[in-house]
Amino acid sequence: MIRTILSLVLFVSSAGLASALDPADLQKELAGLGSPDAVAAPAENFPVPVPNKSPGTDELTRRLRAEAAADPAKFIDEHTPYEVGLAFDLPVSRYVLTDQDRIQNAAVRITVDLSRQRLVLVSSDTAKEFKISSGLAPEHGTPGSGKCYAPDFIEAMHYSSLYNKAPMPNSVFFNGNIAIHGTNAEAMLGRPASHGCIRLSKADSKTVYDLVLAKGKRNTSICVKGVTPKPV
Repeated sequence: MIRTILSLVLFVSSAGLASALDPADLQKELAGLGSPDAVAAPAENFPVPVPNKSPGTDELTRRLRAEAAADPAKFIDEHTPYEVGLAFDLPVSRYVLTDQDRIQNAAVRITVDLSRQRLVLVSSDTAKEFKISSGLAPEHGTPGSGKCYAPDFIEAMHYSSLYNKAPMPNSVFFNGNIAIHGTNAEAMLGRPASHGCIRLSKADSKTVYDLVLAKGKRNTSICVKGVTPKPV
């Protein structure tokens, strides 16, 4: 997991993240991201946690920053992208897409419709719609409705650091620690059931993952719309 999360931390100013698990491939991909002048930092150089300068910073952020300062490598390996973002002051908004041309002309266009509990996948040679389970409101409702995102990173098999190492096959992360991924609870698809992620059947999640992998994260847009249905 550390090499995946390191791709998040090493490029604070980049426009996207690498998902490669091989360090050499990671460096190659990172070199092509962000501004033309961006330079990949050596993998062994960890960022320095941002000091607590604001008296209004909540207790969670203070605790995470203290833990990250004690052992950055261990912290990155054991925490979620959201927690890493808090510790190192990486805004979740870094992957929000506002350029409508980029959104509409992306090689892969993913629309998550919370109201209908459907995911629409569109590319030059694909137009498919899949059943999903989004976050179960109100406590775990999927955030970000009305916004579009670029993927943070992708991983063929991710194990949740928040929920007992639960397997998350074919993960496409966006908006912090939200992921589109496969699930064993396929009978629940079509209605909210997750802790915030977008669940798909394993077969459908592989279709989404393979297409994003083939076309590239920089060429993918993920837009969320609608309102999570109330539990019945």
